[in-house]
Amino acid sequence: MSKGKVLLVLYEGGKHAEEQEKLLGCIENELGIRNFIEEQGYELVTTIDKDPEPTSTVDRELKDAEIVITTPFFPAYISRNRIAEAPNLKLCVTAGVGSDHVDLEAANERKITVTEVTGSNVVSVAEHVMATILVLIRNYNGGHQQAINGEWDIAGVAKNEYDLEDKIISTVGAGRIGYRVLERLVAFNPKKLLYYDYQDYLRKHQ
Repeated sequence: MSKGKVLLVLYEGGKHAEEQEKLLGCIENELGIRNFIEEQGYELVTTIDKDPEPTSTVDRELKDAEIVITTPFFPAYISRNRIAEAPNLKLCVTAGVGSDHVDLEAANERKITVTEVTGSNVVSVAEHVMATILVLIRNYNGGHQQAINGEWDIAGVAKNEYDLEDKIISTVGAGRIGYRVLERLVAFNPKKLLYYDYQDYLRKHQ
């Protein structure tokens, strides 16, 4: 007999899931946790059907689930209404970071634990920030749009194009992500790297 139900809400990977087994966040690959969950004696139910309330698979299966796992980019919104309809719910997990999709006040009232995989995406986000910085400072979008339009106005692109070298670059904070961004910027030989220490500000103004 099952100890309880774990509800897993993920996006559909289709052919991409078949091509890449490491694409764990899709419904086909189930975060790679089915065997583990079942070995612990729990039933694992997976679905992509999360909207709208109250007729979705999520609403039907959540009623007797103890754990719900979802992703930040394809979240099942765990609203106050859904929490009220799920008397067995004990744990809401984000397979990633963030809890915007959970009514935290309602979860707290019910003593439901809300957790995430803290730090799971810090490298990806830091690298994405670097890519964005380079796209902006090199005016890539302007040049790319010209190429699409069959144009070649070099001055029109170059006038808004700069180097990172010898620039003063700052971040708001230097936590897990900000620090990794600063580490990657060192290779571009900037004039100075700065960050704003909000915690230091709080200490000085308390």
